[in-house]
Amino acid sequence: MFQLSTLRFSLPLLILSLLIGCSNGRKGDNAIVIGSVTLDGAAVADAQVRFLSKDNKPELGTAKTKTNSKGEFIIKPDDKDNNWLMPGKFMVLISKIPPIQTNAMGAPEVNLLHPHYNLQAKTPLVAELKNGENKLSPFELIGNKK
Repeated sequence: MFQLSTLRFSLPLLILSLLIGCSNGRKGDNAIVIGSVTLDGAAVADAQVRFLSKDNKPELGTAKTKTNSKGEFIIKPDDKDNNWLMPGKFMVLISKIPPIQTNAMGAPEVNLLHPHYNLQAKTPLVAELKNGENKLSPFELIGNKK
């Protein structure tokens, strides 16, 4: 009798554990993006780079990352399925917001790059991604762009 009640309790937990453990999140096509950002020919460190569907197709996903000290970035899905991009056309938004000093309470964020590169309606930056690895040409930003 003890074994049967233990089995009744254990079996549902075992099945649930297997279902959760075997779930690797999303399946299918995804794009890994490798790129860099320059401003007037110099690498832009700590810039935020965001990819949004150009044709307003949320199923293609969105992603964001920061550039390293050489202005390079990589976007790929993590273990929580963040930064999952499907193949398709994307607008690219780039900004660089310096850290705000702790004594500057209420100080507005200041984008060190021309805001043109961070506005969905104005960004000239686009990328067409395919399944797998996408090595992009550098996003070459121009300072004081009008």
